[in-house]
Amino acid sequence: MPDYRYQQLIRNLFFATSIGLFGFTLFSDQSPAGPSPSPALSDSDTCEKAEDCFQAAVLPKERLGKTLNKEQVLSLKLSRLQRLMERFPSTVWAKRAGLLSGVLLLERSPAVAIQFFRSSQRDFPALDDYVRLWTGEASLNLGDPKQAAEMFESIPQAVPDSYLLAKAAYRAGEAWYQASSCPEATVWFAKAVELDDKDRGAPQALLRRGMCQLRDNKILDGRETLMQLWIRFAYSAEAKEAEVLLASNLGGEPWVVQPSERYARAQAYLGQSFHAEAIEELRKFLAADPQSSRRVEAKLKLGIAQVRLKQYDQARETFRVLVKDGGTLSSEALVWLARVYLRQGQGGKLLDLTNTLPSSLLSAEQKGQILLFAGMWLEDQGRYDDAVVRYRQVAKVGEPVSQRAEARWHVGWVYYRMARYREAGEELRMLADLHDSDFEPQALYWMARAAELNQQPHARDVYMQLCQRHVYTYYCQLARERINIASPEPLAAEPASTTALGSGGAPANGEAARAVSARAEIEQQSAYRRAIELKTLGLDSDAARELAGLTDRYSRGPDVLMALATMLNEVGAYHHGLRLARARFRDKLERVGGVVDPSLWKVAYPTGLLPTIKGQGVSGVDPYLVAAIIREESQYDWRAVSRVGAIGLMQVMPGTANNVAQRLGLSAVARDDLFDQETNIRIGVHYVDQLLEQFSGNLAHTIASYNAGPIAVESWIALHRGRSQDEFVELIPYQETRQYVKRVLRSYREYMRLDKAS
Repeated sequence: MPDYRYQQLIRNLFFATSIGLFGFTLFSDQSPAGPSPSPALSDSDTCEKAEDCFQAAVLPKERLGKTLNKEQVLSLKLSRLQRLMERFPSTVWAKRAGLLSGVLLLERSPAVAIQFFRSSQRDFPALDDYVRLWTGEASLNLGDPKQAAEMFESIPQAVPDSYLLAKAAYRAGEAWYQASSCPEATVWFAKAVELDDKDRGAPQALLRRGMCQLRDNKILDGRETLMQLWIRFAYSAEAKEAEVLLASNLGGEPWVVQPSERYARAQAYLGQSFHAEAIEELRKFLAADPQSSRRVEAKLKLGIAQVRLKQYDQARETFRVLVKDGGTLSSEALVWLARVYLRQGQGGKLLDLTNTLPSSLLSAEQKGQILLFAGMWLEDQGRYDDAVVRYRQVAKVGEPVSQRAEARWHVGWVYYRMARYREAGEELRMLADLHDSDFEPQALYWMARAAELNQQPHARDVYMQLCQRHVYTYYCQLARERINIASPEPLAAEPASTTALGSGGAPANGEAARAVSARAEIEQQSAYRRAIELKTLGLDSDAARELAGLTDRYSRGPDVLMALATMLNEVGAYHHGLRLARARFRDKLERVGGVVDPSLWKVAYPTGLLPTIKGQGVSGVDPYLVAAIIREESQYDWRAVSRVGAIGLMQVMPGTANNVAQRLGLSAVARDDLFDQETNIRIGVHYVDQLLEQFSGNLAHTIASYNAGPIAVESWIALHRGRSQDEFVELIPYQETRQYVKRVLRSYREYMRLDKAS
């Protein structure tokens, strides 16, 4: 690019960042965060290389320390990019600075942004689809929707394999809609929804399409589109607008909702964990269609939604009616009814249920599950001998094999609780001898603990046996603490490459050579080249999208999958990398151990969010504890929604979020706010800090409270006062919470082990 063009762009950038677009002057003392100290600019003033200056602009350290707010950080980035282009005008880093400046100015100065994009298009052919998309967005912001539509429509022709095709279709539809060109808008909206109906823009696309159809006097088509929106995206703001339009009797016909539409809408609510709204729709469906063939199914879903909301009294009655009425799902309702009795402590009714089980209706697994619930209640009441009777019934006839193993475990654990340590050891030894049971490490640990308490000399040998078979498990971690043996060094293959983006190494052996070859194969993909450039620009979410798109393409050999998992982690696609690592290499990384590429440990235990976690300024919370919670709560998926409605990386409940925000003096947090990575982590970190303070730093109590709530945990502490921490965890009555605590503690210790080894 000729220097004079750079000079013009730099002048435009300087103008855009100095005319008060951000409500303050970069070098003034008028910002809400207080004065911006002069050292804030030192990174870019003192850097000697263009690449270092670019990195200082992409990720200012000041952001991590919360010195500046978001608008100030944006202005700081633009200022540093401007100086980089002035100092190093002929470098590729200056070209990247121009492209990134355009992205940052998309909304605030779209005319300047377009100039940057035009200058960058030939310099970054790998990002042609992105540059076209950004140019289209800038044109829309300038009020030129036809020019924007032309850009969006050009993407499929220019980059046929682009992962932006669905997004481009949505934006093309929006551009034509803003241009009041409904025929074109309707076509593109239909194509967009067909390409990706899970896109966040789908509800708006359907609303716009319906509005266009009404505008063109296609009343029936418009009603159908709005009904589709109202049903499929019931939880969206656009669905509420559609409801207003439908209720206005379009075309002079009254709007009548069919029962089947109510049921489909309820299922849409359930899919997004809007349980209260789903319950309302299910009740309307049941009232509207007494003869529906789906009534039993709807009632079961109603009861389960009530359980999710902890409306146990209502759920109990729902399931009792289902059981009484009989039918195809009455056996499943019976299991849920037993679960509710257990959760409410109604042991008498639970025992009565087990004594009158209709064996002809129940599968062996369902019958075994109800008997297990009965045994758990008896155990909690201290009726250990009666509990053992129930557990032995399941151990004898339960299905599948895992259920029988679970029952055997309970027998051994009850004997341990009764201080009958020799009998406990014998029961647990039989379970451990099965070898293929998921309960083997658990059985070995408590067999050793029983031997230890019974002063038997073989306790240490059992601990050692446990860690030889299950080296990276929660129970081996406990065993190492009890017999004071060092944490293992992971068995690692010779490194095939460093973890730096795009770098490689010489093969040291056959396995390393295969890894190098696998990586080289992936690096040839256009999606990888786009991902690298986007990552360099600091556009991590876009980079993650590109490389994550390759996961479906590579589903064969472990060498390629291992390389792909590593590369996903490198570009910030932590969720996709972790999910792939756990799917294909979980035994080696979390259970039995084995030879893996060293870089795979970084994938299995991501650290890319540690700066954000540390940036919350909560000194009493170990960042690795938060990283472990994120790993087990959401697997680093910021879009995650749990079945009870917890949101985002740290699976924060909206009610909890607002309580924490109120304590911090922050404004109210909406449900959608929790999908923002930094907001979610901020709330989650402060909630962990609050729980640590409440439970005097006890990790097991804190983690259990994060999952089940502090009130429940306080009751468990009172009930099991004097128990050791490993016993307390095993005595947690909620299976979900019990397993959750073990997983988080295991991941936390692994994070610390890997940190020491690095």
